[in-house]
Amino acid sequence: MSFRNRCVQQPACTVPRIVLAAIVFCWAFSAVYAVELPRTLAAPVSIGHLPKGIDESSGLIASRRHAGKDVFWTHNDSGDTARIFAVNSTGKLLRTVDLPHAENVDWEEITMDELGRIIVCDCGDNNRDNNNGKRNGVVLYRFPEPDAFNLNEAPPEPEVFRFRYPTGDGPFDAEGVFTRGGNAYLFTKQIEGTSLYRLPLPEKAPGDTVAMTRVCRSKAFNVVTGAALSNDGLHLALINYITITVIDLAEPFEKLKPGVNGELPLFDFPRRSVNAWLGQTEAVAWDGDDLVLTTEGGDIFRCLKCK
Repeated sequence: MSFRNRCVQQPACTVPRIVLAAIVFCWAFSAVYAVELPRTLAAPVSIGHLPKGIDESSGLIASRRHAGKDVFWTHNDSGDTARIFAVNSTGKLLRTVDLPHAENVDWEEITMDELGRIIVCDCGDNNRDNNNGKRNGVVLYRFPEPDAFNLNEAPPEPEVFRFRYPTGDGPFDAEGVFTRGGNAYLFTKQIEGTSLYRLPLPEKAPGDTVAMTRVCRSKAFNVVTGAALSNDGLHLALINYITITVIDLAEPFEKLKPGVNGELPLFDFPRRSVNAWLGQTEAVAWDGDDLVLTTEGGDIFRCLKCK
């Protein structure tokens, strides 16, 4: 489900009820946690617009294969074919890559592991009824990063990883995923908070469906629409429709130890944030010390010096 961020410029435009409710709850959460979330991040600035054909950007990752050359990968939400797009930070289209033997049921995130392999996350739940999801399965597609400038390069054949929520949990809509230390980590998109699940990504994809493991629950941030971990593992960015937050970890994420409750104390670390209504913001990526964000309406923003 999506709407264009032009809604904020045209009063007659109707915002879907579920998104409007999420926005109201986001504002309420930001007010409750205003003391804990000092607004020390710079306000995002507009830097470009995505081209026609990228109508619902729901994930974003900076290229490692073309590091320093202003290359990002993004994808559309549900309703599109199984393809990813290489663009620069102003929105210029560099290449479109169709993924063979893949399906876009509800792609909501794109991330990259330490080896430079792209992971597209089919983890959304467009059939959800508020917090009550209908889809218990999550599918991740992993493949080598394509050449953004070689239009003749053969498309990569993705490995397929299938997951389910643990017994008694979910299903959920989920839109924020990052990878670290051989695992993917998935944030649920819930009005009352979020849960974080670990999804193992071995070198060879298993043929069966694997259960996720919940590693954290918190009410400190809600309606997660995107996540990105910095390359050094020390700064975790989370976004929802109105807030950009960076959690500053004391050590790389993979070295964090569970607390007395058996869960990672992720939200006990210092946090910095800024409130900014940009539209339906559902994608965030690190670009050096900056954050780059896209909306489903196609706008591109940069938040400077977020580390």
